[in-house]
Amino acid sequence: MLNRRLLRTKAVQALYARRLTADANRLLALDHISEAFAPDLNSMIPQNRVELANFKLVAGRALDEFIKNGKLPESFEIPGKVLNVARSAYEAYNRQTIADGQKVVRRVLNETESIYVDFVRVLSMFIELSHQAKIDRERRYDDPEFPFPKEGGLNDNRVIQVLSENKALEEEIIRNGINWSNEMGIIRKIYREALRKDAEYEAYCSKKEHTVEEDQQIVQYILRQLIFKHEVPLDFLEQRDLYWVDHSELIRGLAIKTLKSADSADTFELAPLTKDWEEDRFFVEELFRIVVEEGDSYDEYLHEQLKNWELDRVALVDLIILKTALAELIHFPGIPVKVTMNEFIEIAKRYSTPKSGKFINGVLDVLTVKLGHEGIIKKSGRGLIDNK
Repeated sequence: MLNRRLLRTKAVQALYARRLTADANRLLALDHISEAFAPDLNSMIPQNRVELANFKLVAGRALDEFIKNGKLPESFEIPGKVLNVARSAYEAYNRQTIADGQKVVRRVLNETESIYVDFVRVLSMFIELSHQAKIDRERRYDDPEFPFPKEGGLNDNRVIQVLSENKALEEEIIRNGINWSNEMGIIRKIYREALRKDAEYEAYCSKKEHTVEEDQQIVQYILRQLIFKHEVPLDFLEQRDLYWVDHSELIRGLAIKTLKSADSADTFELAPLTKDWEEDRFFVEELFRIVVEEGDSYDEYLHEQLKNWELDRVALVDLIILKTALAELIHFPGIPVKVTMNEFIEIAKRYSTPKSGKFINGVLDVLTVKLGHEGIIKKSGRGLIDNK
């Protein structure tokens, strides 16, 4: 089932993508300023290139002030026409950055929902492999150099028969647009190179009769050792999902649980991706929104803790992880401090530098105590568990 660490990871990924798009939008805004103060080569009037270059520099500084603070400091001196250009560039930057932020959040949420599609695809792969096994067993002539037993096969497997006959799974396959008609080449390749060359599957096929336990054991073996480890199915699944490395553990867990329930039609149940998708969606969207709106204000906390460091020297991923952790610590009172810390430390270990886990741990360890004493971090309900 979908866990909060993956959701936190998605929020961090969305914030990282937004930062990259914001940086790109800033460059576009600077291009707008450069064009506004470029010498007019067609003008008959002499151009004051020094003045234009100075206007460009001042407008660029004004743009950065707008981006950082939303306004200019009172002491900022700027000619009216330069201010208009800077404000226009900032407005274009802001519109595009907001739009890009909405897109990246939708994208990571769609990626998360696609986990369920991949899970259904894996289950349907068993059905297609059983069809291939039937074709293989019905073939009159076999390669004498590579004989293969045909006493048993996946097409007689009780677990896969339950999958094949289940209406709920059939509806999910159709609803999610999973169609193997154009992918039969990969099914045949998986059967030929993964299953037929596997000693465990060959031993299974050498027996005509199998117990329910043996049927369950072979599908679990195929799932864990072949579909999720053999290069042929693995390459196919990785190509279908760019984030397969992040998602595969969850998909594997969903498939294991579902297959275990498929000993009979009466016990079969498709494992759900989540107990409450709307709540999970809100968690990601809210973390993202808080960091976007309040992230700059967290710089003060981080500056105090990183006295010998400038924030621009901190790895961007680490900085985003710290701010996302602070957003959760401050705005989600029902989540214990230790849970938040441990989750973001693990995210840092996986997605940032080798030393990032210790770095994040050290910073958050001090900040949680300090902000707790100042009443900025307040926990309630379940959030008070182990909150010492």
